[in-house]
Amino acid sequence: MARGLPVFKCLFCEHCCYFSEEYEMPVVYPWEKRRLEEIASVLGAKLSFKPLQVYMDDEGNCAVALYRWVIRGFCPFFDRATKRCRIHEDKPLACKMYPILLEMPSGNLLVSGKCDWVKKQGPQLMERLAARPNDIPRVFPSEFEAAKKAFIEFLTIASFTKAHRLRPVNVNKLEDCKSVVDMDDYMARFE
Repeated sequence: MARGLPVFKCLFCEHCCYFSEEYEMPVVYPWEKRRLEEIASVLGAKLSFKPLQVYMDDEGNCAVALYRWVIRGFCPFFDRATKRCRIHEDKPLACKMYPILLEMPSGNLLVSGKCDWVKKQGPQLMERLAARPNDIPRVFPSEFEAAKKAFIEFLTIASFTKAHRLRPVNVNKLEDCKSVVDMDDYMARFE
């Protein structure tokens, strides 16, 4: 306990690894997508991603800043027998921060009510965290670090897009792009 606060400990309830609605599915950065694809090719897993946030430069070149990892049902890396992630060390930030949810672009932190540990704590914990958000890192130390890293990455991309006057593109209109690359590859051109 940190100053009378419980510290999050995963109960392996599997709620974080099962998806029925698209809005629940993890949002990943391009470098995370590529790493997941590498691991999937070794493990024989099939993955699906779709661009979620895309920007276009003045020449019509597009860069994907965020992908939605499309998972229907259980994550392909979730071992249902052990209730453990088979890629725990390599899982994306969205998974590492759970049950914390990061709202973009505001940076507001939310806590998932689907998590059994959160439910077990009862409404008192959520009320306390709402009143004292500075306690979130004490209750969710490693999850908060992952959320912080994800938000810093988001801010870095936002700063870059502003500095280079990139404009958002409707992800359903990618055919209007002269080329489509991952944002980190696009940004590397300017280093």
